[in-house]
Amino acid sequence: MDTGLRGKVALVSGGSTGIGAAVARKFAEEGAQVALCGRDGARAETMAEEITRTTGTEVRGIAADCTKDEDVRRFVETAIASFGSVDILVNSLAGPKDGGFLELSDQDWIDGLNLKLLGQIRCSRAVLPHMIGRKQGRIVNIIGTHGHQPHSFLVTAGVVNAGLQNFTKALAEIAAPHNVRVNAVNPGPIETVRMQYAMEVQTGQAGISREEARREWEGETLLKRFGTPEEIAAMAVFLASDLASYVTGATINVDGGQTRGT
Repeated sequence: MDTGLRGKVALVSGGSTGIGAAVARKFAEEGAQVALCGRDGARAETMAEEITRTTGTEVRGIAADCTKDEDVRRFVETAIASFGSVDILVNSLAGPKDGGFLELSDQDWIDGLNLKLLGQIRCSRAVLPHMIGRKQGRIVNIIGTHGHQPHSFLVTAGVVNAGLQNFTKALAEIAAPHNVRVNAVNPGPIETVRMQYAMEVQTGQAGISREEARREWEGETLLKRFGTPEEIAAMAVFLASDLASYVTGATINVDGGQTRGT
């Protein structure tokens, strides 16, 4: 099935590890040129080289800290200088520090909002003028189910994700007159370093073992297992593709049936 992505240019923020790296790889497999960024420039370059080698598609790794507007703008400008345009942005930034509510400081909250919420806003703000100028574009935000299904030990993640769900809807309305589609993916429990961190926080708060925490997470899903980064990447590629040409303002749960209700 033709996704229409061959020859497109995709930017992936947070693309050096985890879900972001899987997203970058999947776009490259579909024939899109990819620029990915990460705070660790060496890791970003290594990931880009590995994806280029295995897919045969050009991928660039760029050092950028998405808590800094100047880094975000440099990432976008470098990608456009390399590939000539930008058609797609996928935001896949790390989640915030979590823990017991009474132990979280103001700075913990500020840092979490600055990285994931404002980071995705910064990236979207940097690419949108280019997309408006070309009268086409696709933005996909990787968010998470905590935005509508909170856990007490992941309270900062829940607040940040709820804000991103609202932002996605609003940005879709802003961008639609310019033929720019904006959607989001809500991963459930996925086999990533971030998921390992979430289970560590849970074990500390609930006084249970890592194995018990994992069983609880798996038990929340209908499929009784963790998902993979590649399963999230497949949805991101679909939403950015021509196959989803009538989809905008949507937030799709890819969570093994974890979410109950709407």
